[in-house]
Amino acid sequence: MTNARSRAGVGARRPGVSRWVGRAAIAGAVVGALGMTGPGEVAAQEAAPDGLTIYGHADYDWTIRLLDGEPVELEAFRGRVLFINLWASWCTPCVRELASIERLKERLSDTDVAFLIVAAEGERPVRSFLRKYGYDLPVYLEVDPIPAAYGMRGLPTTWVVDREGRILILRHGEAVWDTDEVEGFVRGVWDQP
Repeated sequence: MTNARSRAGVGARRPGVSRWVGRAAIAGAVVGALGMTGPGEVAAQEAAPDGLTIYGHADYDWTIRLLDGEPVELEAFRGRVLFINLWASWCTPCVRELASIERLKERLSDTDVAFLIVAAEGERPVRSFLRKYGYDLPVYLEVDPIPAAYGMRGLPTTWVVDREGRILILRHGEAVWDTDEVEGFVRGVWDQP
């Protein structure tokens, strides 16, 4: 089976994706496809002048630690497009969506989108899980709980944050992330200076 990426070639730009109008249209498709958080469910929700919905603003005062590394402040990622997923190895919906997140990361390998797959549990179960399933994802551990600005309600939860710190995707619950619509939307966010 071929997808739009393989037909167009790796890293090929999709017409209109880099334009705000194209992004707003793709955002609507992404919202519908993922069953995104609806109006009123996030207090900070607002409409941006470019037609995109903003589900809040990132709080960069959050410490996480790469599974095999030192603690890092989210501040170190300011100015980059972020794909943040909060999960746990005991959470069945979390585990089910990891493969599609890994495939989305592969599809976006020609970008510098930062994938932060943050486990909301201790190091031991995460290491055991990764030994068993071997995902190729940048897995972090929470050093501090996620700030309230993210509207966290349960696991899994995923956010896409643009370079300005606007939360453009807020998804509570499991989703399929490796679709053309999601890839196109994230590429559109990444394409903007």
